Amino acid sequence: MASSHWNETTTSVYQYLGFQVQKIYPFHDNWNTACFVILLLFIFTVVSLVVLAFLYEVLDCCCCAKNKTVKDLKSEPNPLRSMMDNIRKRDSEVV
Repeated sequence: MASSHWNETTTSVYQYLGFQVQKIYPFHDNWNTACFVILLLFIFTVVSLVVLAFLYEVLDCCCCAKNKTVKDLKSEPNPLRSMMDNIRKRDSEVV
């Protein structure tokens, strides 16, 4: 008799809990969607700024540097430029 009462109690608890469970839908709330879009825009902005900074350093040429000649730009120390010069000076074997 006690086990039958226990089963009824367990079943009623499961039924009660079953009605309390709420399904979660992604982006069902407008705030979730807005936060996700803002996060994507922030990530896109940071990546764009990093790419622009890299391109500015790589393309350090006369169009980016005012009042400088090509000779002045070549004489300035630039690790990327020296690496590219070393690659160009290397002997390459043609097969």
